[in-house]
Amino acid sequence: MQFTVRGATLRLLQLRCAREVTPAGGWTPGVGCVPGLWRAGYGQACPASAIARREAGQKRSWAARQRAETPDPEPGLPAWQKVSPPRRHVMERVGPAAAAAAAARREEHEQRREQQLEQRRTLVQEPAANDLVDPLTGATAPPRAGERAEPPAWAACYARAQQARMPRALRHFGWSLLHGGVRVSGDRVFSYQRAAPELAELACPHPLCRAQQQPPLETLGHVLGGCPVAAAVLQWFAHLWARLQPGFPRAPPPPRVMLADDFARSGVAPELQQLWTHLRLLLLRALLAARARHGGGQPGHAPVAAIRIFVYSVRDAVVLDWRKAAMDVRALAGVPRSWLSGSGKELTQADFERRWCHRGVIARTGQHGGRFTMEFRLTAAGVPALPAAPALAPPAAQDPAAAAAAAAAQRGG
Repeated sequence: MQFTVRGATLRLLQLRCAREVTPAGGWTPGVGCVPGLWRAGYGQACPASAIARREAGQKRSWAARQRAETPDPEPGLPAWQKVSPPRRHVMERVGPAAAAAAAARREEHEQRREQQLEQRRTLVQEPAANDLVDPLTGATAPPRAGERAEPPAWAACYARAQQARMPRALRHFGWSLLHGGVRVSGDRVFSYQRAAPELAELACPHPLCRAQQQPPLETLGHVLGGCPVAAAVLQWFAHLWARLQPGFPRAPPPPRVMLADDFARSGVAPELQQLWTHLRLLLLRALLAARARHGGGQPGHAPVAAIRIFVYSVRDAVVLDWRKAAMDVRALAGVPRSWLSGSGKELTQADFERRWCHRGVIARTGQHGGRFTMEFRLTAAGVPALPAAPALAPPAAQDPAAAAAAAAAQRGG
């Protein structure tokens, strides 16, 4: 048996995580915790349910705050004399949930009773506690060399978000997005308990959303998918990806694909996995940048603004990789080459073509005068336009005679 300080420290850290991490965190030895946008409760990983549950909690708190801050229509009456709002019967509201919970408790009780009866019938053949059982894995024998358990589906999300081809800032954004750490106005519902901000500030500021009878709350799913601007941008992105992968559905991808990176439900070809992750994160970051730059409800906040930021970001990434493939990067450092070790050529032209030149949609390489050239072909054409927001009705003009009479009455009072 071999002992190392690093192995012992890792073992202690794993034991602490197994004891202190809540069941909702879903910690797995050797992999980590379930991403925040995948946690459906008690360690279950389901991105569709997790995103819906997260936004439902924010909307419930927002509605409760609105009811609490609504002015009292009858301030002079005591509480027992006020007319209560119409409500459904308690059994209509909680009846189905209570019946399901009672059925689950009965089933659990029956299973526990069956286990107790089975234990009474059989003789005791093993001790109650086995000191040879690993508290982390539950196995009695150490794993064999090269034998590893199959990782869960969400473990690949971490690997895709940490691709070396992406810049550090984009990898940090992908990691924060997986855990729901990208803050929007909807997160402020839980942040302010005493001095709450204006409730109107928590709604989506876009004119098309404000024109609704009940403006929607600015949640992460609304900002990056439900808002008319985001829906138009995702529609454009679906058409763009259909050019890269023929047969891809042209409908906007669902939130579990765009936000939680549920690659199994995306329909993307495995050979385009890295390109999909890179473009997906650039697009979502461009949506947030356009919203922050134009204030959400300003006239400049349009789908074409986010598409332009996305195209410029893709162009910068393509040009940077082309410089690595076309020339020695040591010549761009401004210092003698003898100061830098290694070949300095991190990317070959074949790697560049596999990365960005698929079907010639984003970029295309060629040869002119004995030198390799590159043409950037991605444009912001074909962005769907949004319908015009309904104009607010101007205040009605007041009769001059009525205004004069009201002013005289006020002076007389």
